[in-house]
Amino acid sequence: MTNWFSDRTEKYKILVAEVDHCVVGWVSLNPYSHRSAYQGVADLSIYIDRNHRGKGIGKVLLSGIEKEAIQSGIHKIVLFTFPFNQLGQGLYTSMGYREVGVFKEQGKIDGHYVDVMVMEKILAK
Repeated sequence: MTNWFSDRTEKYKILVAEVDHCVVGWVSLNPYSHRSAYQGVADLSIYIDRNHRGKGIGKVLLSGIEKEAIQSGIHKIVLFTFPFNQLGQGLYTSMGYREVGVFKEQGKIDGHYVDVMVMEKILAK
């Protein structure tokens, strides 16, 4: 985790949400690809503590990271989510992300392959 944090460039921001001086969520922009054709695309990671989900923290984090992305010259954000993560998809859809497609058996959880949904948002400038 330390390497992940320290090896980041200024372009790929991390934001955290705190409640009572405790981190309850975070969001990060990550390189989508190291190929130059994709320099305007960032991959998104987000996590909200289970006890704090459904309270608007995700919307605040996504809104903030999108502003940071635009300032960093990022044109589009993509994310990958499990199709059974309905709460997450509700958040993403409410923030203007759209489903692009589903990779069949792309990830592995508890020894079983699972599908992964791709979503995207082109950022307004």
